Amino acid sequence: MNLNMSFRHMDSSEAIKHYTTEKSDKLKKFFNGQINVTWNFSVEKLDHVAHCHLVGNAMDYFGEASTGDMHSSIDQAVEKIEKQIRKHKEITKDHLHKNANRSTPV
Repeated sequence: MNLNMSFRHMDSSEAIKHYTTEKSDKLKKFFNGQINVTWNFSVEKLDHVAHCHLVGNAMDYFGEASTGDMHSSIDQAVEKIEKQIRKHKEITKDHLHKNANRSTPV
């Protein structure tokens, strides 16, 4: 897993880096191969924005959240990406088994 982090209009902190690494490792269980995770953190007025872009296994996911706390923004961005992954896996699973019921000719 390649993990990149960039900070805009704020100082980088080891606590945010460690927390982001833990949450990004949680996403690794959905992929068998190499994944690239890019995090962009910024502060806009009073909002803390966490922007995550995940690329792997011919899939491309994006999640962004803006809250008053950076940790909760990271959590929400990860939840959005997990929701996208689950939806994609459900669609492909249903697609593969869609013709299973029609296999018996009448």
